[in-house]
Amino acid sequence: MNGRKPFWRRPSWWVAAAVAARNVNGLWQVRQTLARVDRPTQLSVVEPVVLHVVIPVLREQQHVAGALAWFVPLLRDFPGSTLTLVSTAREERERAHLVGRLAGATATDLTVQRFPQLTDDELTALAEALAKTGERTLTRTAAAEVLSAFPTTADVIASEIARLREPVVRHVHYEGDGRKAAQVNAVVEQLAADSAEEYVAVYDVDSRPSCELLRRTAEFLARRRAEDGELPCVVQQSARFATQDAADNWWERALCRSAARAQTLWTLRREIPNLRRYAESVRHTRPGLRGLAQTVGHGLLVRTDVFRQVGGLPTFTVLDDVAFGYRLTLGGMPVDSLPFTTTVPAAEYLPELLFQSERWFQSYLDYPQCAARWHAQGHGSRLDHAAALTIGAYRGMAWLLVSPATAACLALALGPRTRLPVRATATVALWAATVAPVRLLAEAEGRPLAIRETATQSAEILAGLLLKSIGPMTALGRWAVAGTRHSALAPKSNRRTDQLATTDRETL
Repeated sequence: MNGRKPFWRRPSWWVAAAVAARNVNGLWQVRQTLARVDRPTQLSVVEPVVLHVVIPVLREQQHVAGALAWFVPLLRDFPGSTLTLVSTAREERERAHLVGRLAGATATDLTVQRFPQLTDDELTALAEALAKTGERTLTRTAAAEVLSAFPTTADVIASEIARLREPVVRHVHYEGDGRKAAQVNAVVEQLAADSAEEYVAVYDVDSRPSCELLRRTAEFLARRRAEDGELPCVVQQSARFATQDAADNWWERALCRSAARAQTLWTLRREIPNLRRYAESVRHTRPGLRGLAQTVGHGLLVRTDVFRQVGGLPTFTVLDDVAFGYRLTLGGMPVDSLPFTTTVPAAEYLPELLFQSERWFQSYLDYPQCAARWHAQGHGSRLDHAAALTIGAYRGMAWLLVSPATAACLALALGPRTRLPVRATATVALWAATVAPVRLLAEAEGRPLAIRETATQSAEILAGLLLKSIGPMTALGRWAVAGTRHSALAPKSNRRTDQLATTDRETL
């Protein structure tokens, strides 16, 4: 061996082996999930479920009419259901903050990258106002005048509801400083419903659940009631992600497609299997902490009595979805994942994609705060919180290390001096993360790929994986520099693309 260490004693081997093991396990999870979800079945006739749909909105004037046009006809088939759009006074305060940031901006500063919170029309109007003044920079007064000419989301909702005159639709305006969770909680406080027979259904303004999706949800609820003697506490409608190729540059379109496909694979590989295992363990094992539920803030159905029992969505964290799963876990409440998926819009532009990834990673940084708050309130033992924090830390680190681990395997697979066993292991790791899941996904969707299509989509997935950790790294960097993760502006950009025409799977 000429004094060389055996390959199994080298760090490169252990890195490749660890990544290969995780990716192969993930591939097996994808295969198992695809065997369970989105299977064509005959729809049974069941009693419609009562849903109190809540859509929190912020800087989403352009999407209110579309949401109402979708949800109002949809809920007519579900007697007793309601639709509430909840705006927030935070929008006016954030607009004032944006005016301050716009003061001194030049024409080249008025871009989506610099001001993702503003619409294209607002940016155009600001640029025109600056050109008219003949000055090099925008004044605070000019910026305030331009933005004040645009209606707030609350104004648009009030106008649309007055035009529709639909009794099932309500508008609640939240006056506090909280964000999405506080908006939802404000709506539920005004609901008369407080039973185990009705649900609070949280959707985003661009969510488009179909009538068939909701009927199948009602069928799933009826089946669970027959098995458990009561309706499920919480139900998660898991999503696949798709883009509309809105970006001008081919490489940006490809990166966003790859990120959407990678996020879809995460849903199939991690989200659905984790929820399924967690729900089964809660129902069939002894009391105590069994895993960690990880809910998502859209397509989330919570029984009204359960919502009140756990105190609503958490408002002390930056985001609410993962923190809400933590609270449900402490209460030993199962979270059921529906055996079918919906399709939701994904980020269309690279800045939006990176900003979204950074925002989503905030949830993992909230886990210590969740443990401190709820342990002080007597929810869960020290062992419960230690287990939850360990699982949360593992998931956060796995996301943070996706890009470095993928880059390391790529370097080992292509490196001319890499020893054959290490090269083979690294290649298996890459194959299990890119080629194999892409082919599985395409076959499950009824569109087997040719060799060229497989190579293209696999390369896109690889690019998405190399990009995946940038958001988490940025989130940690901002936290380290600023000392806080809270900001004057809500951690979201303006929605810039139209919603997908349909959201349910063709196989339903």
